[in-house]
Amino acid sequence: MSKKKVIIMGAAGRDFHNFNVYFRENEDYEVVAFTAEQIPGIGDRMYPPELSGPLYPKGIQIYPEEKLPELIEKFDVEQCILAYSDLPYETVGHKIAWVNQLGPDIRFMGPKNTSIKSKKPVVAVCAVRTGCGKSQTSRRVNQILVDFGLKPVNIRHPMPYDPDLTSQIAQRYETLEDLDKYRCT
Repeated sequence: MSKKKVIIMGAAGRDFHNFNVYFRENEDYEVVAFTAEQIPGIGDRMYPPELSGPLYPKGIQIYPEEKLPELIEKFDVEQCILAYSDLPYETVGHKIAWVNQLGPDIRFMGPKNTSIKSKKPVVAVCAVRTGCGKSQTSRRVNQILVDFGLKPVNIRHPMPYDPDLTSQIAQRYETLEDLDKYRCT
């Protein structure tokens, strides 16, 4: 059976996460490209081999989303994964219609295939877009947990704030200075 060719559409966040937890070591699929739209300068970069793993020894090219029609044709893509974390409902509908018109199936990935397994209780702080107050909410949630005598730990999916994506493979936040170190917004 041949591998199903896939393009993951996103904004250099949820798309990278979905790849890492589902596609990275999945021999049933070949992710031929990422497309990105919301992060300035992310298009025409590379998701490096250090992150993409042994099935992708050359890494995976990141293209501007506007190139999706030519990429689908060039790579004979069977499936596009819509992996944004913050699109308005109307925009999701437009992207579904666009991909359907281009030919491939379009898919959303739910928590069954994308959640990180944990032996500890998890509190997720999410929002519909950048700038909604996730950082402030996280700080408040952390303080409440500390007040209960717990020791919370924060994690997040990889973010492309450094042009060298390998610089942010793992990040540990212990001090406020670490936020500057990892170029957080």
